Amino acid sequence: MNIMIVDDEIATLEILSASIHWNHLGINQVFTAKNAIEAKSLLAKESIDITVCDIEMPRESGLELISCIKDLYPEIVNIILTGHQDFNYARDAVSLGVYAYLLKPILFAELETTVKTAIEKIRTEQTSEYRKKKEQLYSVDTEKELSLKGYLAEIRNYINSHYGEDITRANIESLVHLNVDHVNREFKRETGFSLMEYTQYYRIYMGKKMLSENKLTIGEIGALCGYNSQSYFSEVFKKCTGMTPNEYRRNNTTHVGHPTS
Repeated sequence: MNIMIVDDEIATLEILSASIHWNHLGINQVFTAKNAIEAKSLLAKESIDITVCDIEMPRESGLELISCIKDLYPEIVNIILTGHQDFNYARDAVSLGVYAYLLKPILFAELETTVKTAIEKIRTEQTSEYRKKKEQLYSVDTEKELSLKGYLAEIRNYINSHYGEDITRANIESLVHLNVDHVNREFKRETGFSLMEYTQYYRIYMGKKMLSENKLTIGEIGALCGYNSQSYFSEVFKKCTGMTPNEYRRNNTTHVGHPTS
């Protein structure tokens, strides 16, 4: 999980960045921005899960920034900070679906608790979405659906055969000689998965299969599934399944359903 703190007061950014044990909460990286322009630049480059944003900022307010975030990155959980207990601010924050509305001076314990529950909310939603898509894929005859468009089956088979490698846009376009954006839309329309989502799904599916066989280390399995970093493999695995690889292995699962069965 990554968090972005947005506040035009440098001291606030420094204090919040340094005074909270973010790692203990499950936060990997803390990004900071002094205004909406810097925040939007970070959002375009980095994977942000949670924002903690001041309302009163020059040029563009925190509420205007969050309105933009809701349009472009609806999965991000937004937390508002403000020094004024203004009903209109609170009303606008609620209308934007802001997760929490905290008053300055902020109590560290209050912010930690809020971020912790936000992380739990994200993980629950991610797990639910993953299961929903898995069930959706199970519920249709994928072979039949994809054979409406043979190149989609070809792409799926390519991913299934090369999941341990770096699958790029150029790989897909070279395979079917079609624009990958068009292919991605068609693939998602037919399967419920984008190309990236299906690649991740199949990698985790194969990771579960290898873990159940109990022959390789977590790092070896992660590498075979296309993840150079064991910690990143573990993070993605937990996001998708709700369990760490070790927890999954301890459950001694003996049956892993194939995604096209």
